[in-house]
Amino acid sequence: MARIFLEPKAEREFKKLPRDVRLLVYGILIGIFSKDPLSPVLDVRKMRPPLPGYRLRVGEYRILSTLENDTAKVYRIRHRKDAYR
Repeated sequence: MARIFLEPKAEREFKKLPRDVRLLVYGILIGIFSKDPLSPVLDVRKMRPPLPGYRLRVGEYRILSTLENDTAKVYRIRHRKDAYR
């Protein structure tokens, strides 16, 4: 089971999400993602440099995170049009 940390920027972005998306993201983060961050059920992909870590698709939103041992650090939660900038 992985521990999930939201960096301050990701936390601010999470609070700005529409309510329905926020509930979906929250459910995924504390559910499947916290049990197995690289679960084949989730659409998790390793990102290409220069972006570090992995991306998780949640509808039209992307959760960008890095994985270290049993800890997942979420550093961005953005709409797909802005996620990779």
